[in-house]
Amino acid sequence: MRIVFLGSQEIGARCLRVVLDQGHDVVGVGTFDPGPHETWQDDVARIAEEERLPRIRGRRFRTRAAIEELRALRPDILFAIGWRWILPPEVLAVPPRGCLGIHGSLLPRLRGFAPVNWALIRDEPRTGPSLFYFDEGTDTGDLVGQNPFDITDEDDAASVRVRLADAAVELLARHLPGLADGTAPRLRQPESGGTYGPQRRPDDGAIDWTLEPRAVFNWVRGLTRPYPGAFASLGGRRVVVWKVRVVPGDGPGPGRVAPATDRLLVGAGRGQVEILEAEFADEGAATDHSVVAREARLLGAFDALPRAAAD
Repeated sequence: MRIVFLGSQEIGARCLRVVLDQGHDVVGVGTFDPGPHETWQDDVARIAEEERLPRIRGRRFRTRAAIEELRALRPDILFAIGWRWILPPEVLAVPPRGCLGIHGSLLPRLRGFAPVNWALIRDEPRTGPSLFYFDEGTDTGDLVGQNPFDITDEDDAASVRVRLADAAVELLARHLPGLADGTAPRLRQPESGGTYGPQRRPDDGAIDWTLEPRAVFNWVRGLTRPYPGAFASLGGRRVVVWKVRVVPGDGPGPGRVAPATDRLLVGAGRGQVEILEAEFADEGAATDHSVVAREARLLGAFDALPRAAAD
């Protein structure tokens, strides 16, 4: 097949490698650089350079010139994996076999933004990538297949992200031959059960200590590295909280620090969590966790911040 590939991040790079390894003709590649809060271990641009693949200039494909450039490539199919922009109808109409993407959730659940983060924040029991056809909706197109896995309490944003990439590579490798010969499944998404994840910004990560311990645990692990992290305020200084665990028993009250203990126990709802890893934002990794713990015990409580948006 003649394939146009739009992608980024590890998932895009690894899926591009699947396409190349199966012997398809990649006639154009589009990508973009990491944002200010992102680090990628591998990227599409490096593979495109190594393999001498033609680069596409368009990203949003809003101009006639960008659409004509795409048409001139005569792709049979287009993949957009790790792509952040909605493909306009003019792009969807170009490849005769359609435009497909991989979304990081079990569609129709968690359509939209940040599926890794929202799966953990909302305590989803399972997630996995979905290979689907783009239409004019938001992640509403027909499904080719999914590759689900269970989320455990040991998982966090980093591990789910890696597991999603692994599962996505398996999913694409499994269905690419069928997409090439026309035998791949094409199923409508269920009419019921659809949910959406709103767009997230780093400043959305404030911890709401009135939430119950399980919700705080999910909030922190859903926003931890490689993302900017959940945060609290201590004496007016921002504290980035990277890891917590739920501790049984009654807590000292929302945001209050349990006295006389060698652990940093903080009230969450009616219970408590232990902060296992944290740092002052203005000091970053130079902060020793014990410094945060000592300051918290001295002040006795974290500052109240606006309520976190967990739905």
